[in-house]
Amino acid sequence: MKSTPTLAVIAFPGNNSETETARAAENNGFKAEIIRWNEVDKIGQYEAYVLPGGFSFEDRGRAGAIAAREPIFEALRSEAKKGKVILGICNGAQMIVESGLIPVGRDPLPFALADNVRRDKNDHVMGTGYYNTWCAIRPDRTDTAFSSDTEAILKVPVAHGEGRFTTRSTEALAALESTRQVAFRYCDEAGETAQGYPANPNGATAAVAMIVNIEGTIGAIMPHPERYPLECDGDQIFKAMKAWIQAGKSPETVEIGDLSSQLLPEVHTFKVERDAVVLEKTLIITDNEGFSVNQAANDLLGVKFTLDKSFVYVVEGASQAEVVSTGLMANPNKETLVEFTAKPQQILVELFEDDPALHLADQLSEQLGKTVTVRRLKAWNFSEEVGVDEIEKILKNGLLCNPNSGAPYKAYADFNA
Repeated sequence: MKSTPTLAVIAFPGNNSETETARAAENNGFKAEIIRWNEVDKIGQYEAYVLPGGFSFEDRGRAGAIAAREPIFEALRSEAKKGKVILGICNGAQMIVESGLIPVGRDPLPFALADNVRRDKNDHVMGTGYYNTWCAIRPDRTDTAFSSDTEAILKVPVAHGEGRFTTRSTEALAALESTRQVAFRYCDEAGETAQGYPANPNGATAAVAMIVNIEGTIGAIMPHPERYPLECDGDQIFKAMKAWIQAGKSPETVEIGDLSSQLLPEVHTFKVERDAVVLEKTLIITDNEGFSVNQAANDLLGVKFTLDKSFVYVVEGASQAEVVSTGLMANPNKETLVEFTAKPQQILVELFEDDPALHLADQLSEQLGKTVTVRRLKAWNFSEEVGVDEIEKILKNGLLCNPNSGAPYKAYADFNA
């Protein structure tokens, strides 16, 4: 039995927890090394890999989506198939979910991590987006590389903006609601599964804090087991990883997902009521998010083209003048708000559960003194040289839209119902 297993912490541009993660691994018996996302040749030299927290590629497009499509993930797939232990923490969990490393059946992309949402007892949205606090989690399975022989409640910090595990797949939902692919759930102090905020800090389906593959060798956890310099509850996860590796518990082969087998999502027709206000918001300042997603899309296809981003808002219950007068729709120092005009090479993405849109609707309703509803869609505008086949390839890959968190629309038509 090897006394000191080796572990690599893979840091991507924008990660900020690689040092703490390496320290936690070292404190719990690993020989840890921080390597960079472009050091692909080093993959294969270690017995375990950790993808740390932070904001890889500044969460542009969608948290973890760009990082998960970097070349190093091809090497990680090979390691995963061999039963190597792979842990994703926070942003690293987002990468794993987006990469297809944790499939459900034949579905390579069964889960999504959506925007956090905090609701009161009346189901009213109190807040969305980034949130940090301490939370309690309890193990659901004790036969994984991260939870073996763990029965105690662990108290660990959370700090993220897109940490809500969700899915539209009935098979994946069953996996979340059972113990089949859940290692830890958020709980209250008594160990009972969290029924809502604040015990469930992000609104995750079935209070899921960590998912795993069936074999228990690959895990994606949103709380941070590494963010405390001295001994803490999160150490148990690293201790479990070490014990698992030393005991040789991993199977020789592990099934993982393959994004190339992802089905093309149904592209809907964008239609709105004729009396709805439809506005488009673009940035006056440099759109770094659009630039990064454009670069990733170019890399996927191996050709150069332009992909611009904007936002489309469909507002009902108020006039355009009323909506604009609130000042809630756009910051005039960095954004332009105009009437929407559909473009031929345009894909609109609408979230299934868009709590920020609900929050905006509440704010508009309060200011205007009447009921206002809001739909919000992210618009990706391709340049003319990109053909239908190329756009479909990007949609199939999931770069623009995780099929479990949003739906694509095509708007070039008479979009009024």
